Amino acid sequence: MTETALKNRVILITGATGALGSVAAKACARAGASVVLLGRSVPKLERLNDEIVNTGGQQPALYPLDLAGASEQDYADLASTVQRELGGLHGLMHCAAELGHLCPLTELAGERWQRLLHVNLTAPFLLTRALMPLLLATKGAAAVFVGDSAVGDGKAFWGAYGVAKLGLGAYARILKAETENSELRTELFIPGPMRSPIRLRAYPGESLDTLPAPGIHAERIIQLLVTAEPPPIPDNGARS
Repeated sequence: MTETALKNRVILITGATGALGSVAAKACARAGASVVLLGRSVPKLERLNDEIVNTGGQQPALYPLDLAGASEQDYADLASTVQRELGGLHGLMHCAAELGHLCPLTELAGERWQRLLHVNLTAPFLLTRALMPLLLATKGAAAVFVGDSAVGDGKAFWGAYGVAKLGLGAYARILKAETENSELRTELFIPGPMRSPIRLRAYPGESLDTLPAPGIHAERIIQLLVTAEPPPIPDNGARS
């Protein structure tokens, strides 16, 4: 990864303080991008900001927003702010995710179902729709959606999170088909098992030391945002 791969590009990352989101944020900043860090915790955003600046990355923009409670107007305001303050948008990466609890669908409360579908599927749709004019106006823009290999094609007990991740993949494919004649590139990135709070919550008896750190995907993330064809996923021997 070169220090200029994303020079003069504006990249917005949701879930920026999470396991994969923070890797993406740091990698993009090191590659010269102006990164918009979107997350719900101001203290965590500030700590990530300090890490990026202290390691020589470009000063990011912090945008606190809770996807669970954000309205369509909030997303419209975000798009207006990005346009006004940064001049446009070259990349969008959806790293925000909420697992909830693994359980049979028959035991999943309606309120929990609605929240998980909203955070993991509806919010990415609304945010992408609000930012679409900026992305379509930018040559070589990319929208990257993050899937989860653990849900497979529909594994038991993954509940609303599993349904949402499968839906997100379908949304990404439909969006790609609908924008194939534009400059926008849409990618579905499925990183595979890695050390993360979601993985630990889903597999509490698993030793995270047996899994690769999220940082292994830094180069791949840059390539997803720069080129249409990402490099192969590293063969790290991790289980699905």
